[in-house]
Amino acid sequence: MSSGEWAIVNALVMDAKGGFVRRPSVGISAGLFADFNAERPGRDVLDARGLWLIPGVYDCHTHISWNDFHVEDRDRHEPAERERLTAASVAATLRGGVTSARDAGGADAGLRDALAEGRLPGPRLQISVDMIGPAQAGSVAAIRTAAQRALDHGAQWIKLMATAGVATPGDAVLASNFSRAEIQAAVATADRGGARVMVHTWGGDSADWAVEAGAASLEHGIYLTQEQVSRAADAGVTLVPTLTIYRHVRDMVLDGRIDGVPLPRIVGVIEAHELVVRRAHDSGLPLAVGSGIIAAGHRADAVLLASDPGDPATFENPASVAAVVKDGILVHAEGLSE
Repeated sequence: MSSGEWAIVNALVMDAKGGFVRRPSVGISAGLFADFNAERPGRDVLDARGLWLIPGVYDCHTHISWNDFHVEDRDRHEPAERERLTAASVAATLRGGVTSARDAGGADAGLRDALAEGRLPGPRLQISVDMIGPAQAGSVAAIRTAAQRALDHGAQWIKLMATAGVATPGDAVLASNFSRAEIQAAVATADRGGARVMVHTWGGDSADWAVEAGAASLEHGIYLTQEQVSRAADAGVTLVPTLTIYRHVRDMVLDGRIDGVPLPRIVGVIEAHELVVRRAHDSGLPLAVGSGIIAAGHRADAVLLASDPGDPATFENPASVAAVVKDGILVHAEGLSE
């Protein structure tokens, strides 16, 4: 299907409340969803009988150009090999139903532009370019310089690595890499450059300082307290949970595919992360959930699923994706009739 007029017929279509309603037709025109329920679309059609239609997925936190867990493993690849692996990664991401993504470090403007211009198949991409962390910390001036460098290279987001990660033991993971003034400087620099700030924080002082400074989002937030969740909600900050990746890390630890992460540590992280997501939901803290609503006049990004989306296992199985539509164009289909 091209970007002209066509229709998806006979699908179970997700509604505004997350339920599904069978519709005779979902029209697509010039990259947007158009008329609904036309009995005779009068155009090219894709028969989606027995399939569920959901909006295209927005991956709100990814590292789409990282092809190994540990940085030293990523650095072993030659540039040409990294490019090949990244091209395969973005194409597979699109086939999995992700039509938009926000990269939290690693992707550059060249990759973003190649995707936007159609030179590579993949999701549309927002980028942060670099992750600003302990190596750049130590002074307000250094943080300003690092943030401005990212902006100069096309960053739409400034990414602060305010705490460590899963391999850091105990409460040491809550120690802030930045001072309050450094976080404030990063937000002010981003504001002047028309960007926003995402803060990798598992909790502690850095979470409070990020909310106070006006950061747009807290990434992970695994050990946020109830008080911190409430303050973030009052400030209009968004929590970006990353539940799935930690489950994958657990599985890789169990399979022996990665080292340096104790199994009890990752199990505890998964339990704490689920708890903070429940706290956020109950407290009115916005959660980045990565999807929208199918409605006339909205961008025609959609995924057709061969399995019931009410079953979480559907989203663990790549074979569940029967077709993907991006900007009104059918970019992936598995055995569907047109």
